[in-house]
Amino acid sequence: MIRRAVVWLSLAALLAGCHHGDGALHDDGFRSRLSRGCRSEPECLVLELDARARADRCVSGCEQAEADLHASRALVARYRQQREARQAQIEAQRQADEAAEAERRRAELEAVEAARRREDAAHAAGLELAATELACAQQGDAAACDALLRYLAGAAPRDERAAQARASLEKGRRLIAEREAERAAEEQREAEGAPAPARPGGGPAAPARSRPAPEGRVCCCDGTLSPTCTYVKRGCCSHHGGVCACP
Repeated sequence: MIRRAVVWLSLAALLAGCHHGDGALHDDGFRSRLSRGCRSEPECLVLELDARARADRCVSGCEQAEADLHASRALVARYRQQREARQAQIEAQRQADEAAEAERRRAELEAVEAARRREDAAHAAGLELAATELACAQQGDAAACDALLRYLAGAAPRDERAAQARASLEKGRRLIAEREAERAAEEQREAEGAPAPARPGGGPAAPARSRPAPEGRVCCCDGTLSPTCTYVKRGCCSHHGGVCACP
């Protein structure tokens, strides 16, 4: 009876795969599998489950079974770390791609906004240049003509507006020169006391300023002195535009 119980205990130890002194007699092939390792995390998980089952079945002398379980867990942990590292790398790459895409969209929006601002600035500059050309060419505005001169000094060789600006500047300079000539002639006439010339188109001549009248004489509106009157009365300066106050 006792001999039969010993046989059954030996058989149970053999089935549990535990090491009881002679590893060759009780080797269930697990340690060979463990030494070969595993080629993937799922395969390592199967190996760990088998090692866990061997350790749970072991009754005594289970140091080797526990060591095998620890080794199988190390294999699983190594593959898990590799998987997590790959996942972290993939996540980092995804975030980098998203950041790059966001930066690309931001740069595109900034480029569109910059182009719009340049277009608005060019349009405003064109309007300002047109107003400056009109002021110089049609009014002879000296400040506007000076602005056109500065524009032409900095204009590019192929600037399409340069020719028109140059023509407006020439017109404005002619107007300014004519105005200066008229002013000089007026000042000369004032200095000489001569009447102003008739205006173009047959209009009446502007009354010219005359020298101060001597006391007892009457001033006429054409700038002359009355040849007959020594005081204001009816008929004075009747052919000279009427009587006006002497300057």
